[in-house]
Amino acid sequence: MRLITLAASLAAAPAFAGQTYDCETKNFGRGGWVSDRIILAFDEEAKAGSAYDAFIHHIHKTPIPVKWRKRSESSYTFNWTVEGLESKNVGKSTVSYKVTLFADRRAFSLNGRLHGYDNVISASGTCKLVK
Repeated sequence: MRLITLAASLAAAPAFAGQTYDCETKNFGRGGWVSDRIILAFDEEAKAGSAYDAFIHHIHKTPIPVKWRKRSESSYTFNWTVEGLESKNVGKSTVSYKVTLFADRRAFSLNGRLHGYDNVISASGTCKLVK
C-alpha cells in the first residue's frame, strides 16, 4: 500500500518543535497490515507524538496522536491503534501497532496485533530524520 507523497504527509503532520522521522519498511514480516512508509513525530518538551501511514491515511486522512515513551538516550517506543480497517476475510478490523525507533541507527522495528486473530504482524526498516 503506497503512502501519499512525503511532501503532502509532512504538510499534514502536526507542527511539533521536536523530531520527525520518515521510515521506509525494508523487511515485511508475516501477517500483512504493514505500510511501506511510516511518519513518526514527537516533541519531548510537549510530551506529544503522532504517527501517519497508509492505514491511518485511509481511515483518518491525517496523522493521529500516539502514546510514546523514551526507552533510552536514542530509542523510543510508539503505540497506536487503527480501528475500522477493511479486511476481505472479516469485514472491519482493528490493528494495534508498537514501533521501536532507534534514532541513533536510523532504524525501526514494528510489531502489531490484529484484534481477535493470531496473525503475526512484524516489520523493520530504515528512517530519515526530516525535521
